[in-house]
Amino acid sequence: MDLRQLSVDQKNILKQFREAVRDCNLPESDDVYLLRWLVARDFDLAKSEKMLRNSMNWRRKYKIDSLRECYQSPEVLTKYFAAGHIGVDKFHSYLMVMRYGLTDVKGILLSAKKKDCVMHVLTLVENYFSVVKNDPVKFKRSADAISQTTVILDLEGFSMNHITYKPVIDTVIQLIQLYEANYPEFLRRVFIINAPKIFSILFSMLVPFMHEQTRNKILIFNQDSTQWKAALLADIDPQELPVCYGGTMTDPNGNPYCTTKVNMGGVIPKSYYFSCKPDTRNKQPLSISRGAKELLEFQVNQADTVLRWDFHSEDSDIAFAVYRKQGSELIPIVPHDRVDCDVASEEGEIDCDISGVYVVEFDNSFSYLRSKKIWYSITIE
Repeated sequence: MDLRQLSVDQKNILKQFREAVRDCNLPESDDVYLLRWLVARDFDLAKSEKMLRNSMNWRRKYKIDSLRECYQSPEVLTKYFAAGHIGVDKFHSYLMVMRYGLTDVKGILLSAKKKDCVMHVLTLVENYFSVVKNDPVKFKRSADAISQTTVILDLEGFSMNHITYKPVIDTVIQLIQLYEANYPEFLRRVFIINAPKIFSILFSMLVPFMHEQTRNKILIFNQDSTQWKAALLADIDPQELPVCYGGTMTDPNGNPYCTTKVNMGGVIPKSYYFSCKPDTRNKQPLSISRGAKELLEFQVNQADTVLRWDFHSEDSDIAFAVYRKQGSELIPIVPHDRVDCDVASEEGEIDCDISGVYVVEFDNSFSYLRSKKIWYSITIE
């Protein structure tokens, strides 16, 4: 959709929406950006405003605006996560390929934390907005149109390893939820190709987390390349599509898979794996019942003191946060977030610019069935 297609009522709603969110610090301030949120919520003003404000809070909490400049993905993700930008489709949509079937997703999550996997994907998405912003003529049908992305999700090599390892499913679901909440109208089309029969198991797990608008943008093809190549070429010019997908694009050396743009994934060398369970020496044990949380208070007597933490859990993740006590109120210092700390210790520190009581929170309230045991070390220096 673009601004020229709006009815008189929709134009009035857009005007009201701009006024309602004028206090928000938006990544983009034009009407096209605001239109994304209205389209995603069927021009319901209250729902659109709530969605936008929640997303702005999320961007601020996780410092998304500085992600491209400040976040460094682990090497295992840059070398083995098979996703990249290859060109543009006939609708001026940014064109990406992900070779999910050839990506050793279990190996990645044995070598990198789930948070890093999520941040790596978000960096790819944020790169899209930067590229489009710098070249709107190439990536927008008109100045008034919403820019979008077309994704080719290649499942060649897909196996039960993509389904049976729970952290993989959890990560994919989290990414879908983040997309639905924060990147409205990001997708134009998703082509899922080379889908084996067992893919239906995974897809049935993911569908409940997708909005209907998202589901309607997905086309699924089996391993019959004649069918999916025809569908790809209907939307993508041959020169924008690698030879392996029915186009004419190759790497400079003639490689039909264009691995300079999208790597081929592959099995993760075990040298990348987290070596063993974290060390419990110099750490204190703490058991947290299912549905409960523990708050630990630490007195900081002078400003410019550093509070450091090092903790891990014996099984599954735990939510973590740091607050500063101000009367009866807890002021967030480190945002509340779930941490997958059962395979590697979570370490960090903050500068305590103000003296007072700091509160470290270990939160298991999201777990209705499982208690957690963690080992932690908190120091003040």
